[in-house]
Amino acid sequence: MLLKIISPIWIPFQWKVEKVIIPTQVGEIAVLPNHNPLSSIIKPWIVKIMPVEKINPEKMTTAIHFILEDERINIAVSQWVLYLDGENILMFVSTATTNPNTEKEDLEKMKIQLEKDIQEIKIKWSVEEIEKAYLTLQKITADLKLHKIKWN
Repeated sequence: MLLKIISPIWIPFQWKVEKVIIPTQVGEIAVLPNHNPLSSIIKPWIVKIMPVEKINPEKMTTAIHFILEDERINIAVSQWVLYLDGENILMFVSTATTNPNTEKEDLEKMKIQLEKDIQEIKIKWSVEEIEKAYLTLQKITADLKLHKIKWN
């Protein structure tokens, strides 16, 4: 199967995979070859990828550096759309993080501030703003999870 993760700015991943676990609005789904056709909304979290060819971190020649865990590639993604036809998996996301550039402490501060902002937004009752803030909070939490994976 070919997995292609596409954001408006770049394509962080485009390789053949054995298996991929994708966070969706209804829970995580595991996609294997010949999966039934499906489209779904992607939830901000970690995509876990088992590439066909194993990646040796010492021999990474691409400009993109991935965080590996038990031979799995982990990529934090934001919300958008997933399409698969059994042979191809297309994930359209607004952002994707392969290796967080933001320091863990800064992400934690951002998370705390955003949680406070959400409380203020709830008082105003702006559903769109609340939803947008929660999606941002989920992406920050996913980036923090990448940090945890990276340093364990």
